[in-house]
Amino acid sequence: MVRGWIALFALLVLLAGCRVSFTPSQDDKLPAPTAGTAEEREAVRLAAEGYLALIDSRQYAKTWESAGPVLKDMTNETLWVNTLRLARKMSLPEERRLQGFGFNTRVDNRAPEGEYVVVQYIGQEGSATATEKMVLQRHEGQWKIIGYFVHKQVKFNAG
Repeated sequence: MVRGWIALFALLVLLAGCRVSFTPSQDDKLPAPTAGTAEEREAVRLAAEGYLALIDSRQYAKTWESAGPVLKDMTNETLWVNTLRLARKMSLPEERRLQGFGFNTRVDNRAPEGEYVVVQYIGQEGSATATEKMVLQRHEGQWKIIGYFVHKQVKFNAG
């Protein structure tokens, strides 16, 4: 029991130190995302799959090495690696499928205008559905990771 509280406390401290939110305040609305071109979607898909391969193989530090400047300006390597490690402690379905893209010039009001995209994957196994969102920034002609989020939902049948 004490060990569980220590782990929870460590998670809260870790998340409190990581200030990457990618959500606007109530007063500041972000522009609506677009679908992007076929060429943009293919380049993003390849970049996202490369990052997912690193994350799946627990090579979290390698994602930091090629991360975008927005991420590096908002946090540090230790927090990023530990955030990925915690996110991946969830049991995720073996297979995921690409659900879509959302290209935008802004993803957070603290980040500078630029070229950004949110890529969403979904996986389902039994009664569990996992959604993975990756935020990429186009920097020096390449799509670089600046965010990774996991949401898992399990449906229980009553009765």
